[in-house]
Amino acid sequence: MARSGTREVARRAIAAEITSAAECLFREQGYDATTVDDIAARVGMSQRTFFRHVGTKEDLVLAEFDRHGDRMVELLRARPSTESPWTSLRHTFEVFVSLREEPATRDRSDLMWSILLNTPSLRAAYFDRMNLIQQRLVDVLQDRVPDPGPRVVTRALVGAAFAALHAVTENCNDRPGTFAADLDEVLDQLAPAAVGDVEASPA
Repeated sequence: MARSGTREVARRAIAAEITSAAECLFREQGYDATTVDDIAARVGMSQRTFFRHVGTKEDLVLAEFDRHGDRMVELLRARPSTESPWTSLRHTFEVFVSLREEPATRDRSDLMWSILLNTPSLRAAYFDRMNLIQQRLVDVLQDRVPDPGPRVVTRALVGAAFAALHAVTENCNDRPGTFAADLDEVLDQLAPAAVGDVEASPA
């Protein structure tokens, strides 16, 4: 078991090194111009080793959003079942809010978002990923109370919350500390129609 855990730590460290090298290359020469061979050479490994650790170049970018999805599910499961689903969803969006709190993470988030917007195939895959994340969040909301109501209503609620998140992300500016406030404002505008009440934003 200990050996297995050590291997997993090593695997994650290698994946992190590859990701860091790839991001540097994306900044230097652009996503489209960067090849798997470029990334593999930057970290001193073969193309075969690259594929074994991160899959394709597209997988390398999209894996970031898979991790965000896992974290959102964890956060939603931790929210009290008596809390409004709308408020609980706002708490799960702290995953994205936190990315814009520090200059380094904000810069990295901007890079990934720019790559997605300018790469049609990635953008389509990203929205597929987001759809799967939303379905997982719907499952959590449906399972946390004895009588959750029709699944289609919960699905629409989650979809509306994500639409707000995407709208704010697309229109956010570079002033630190405004992303959360903008997101709260949009969610508050939508909340009455979505759930019939407006609750305080998370502290």
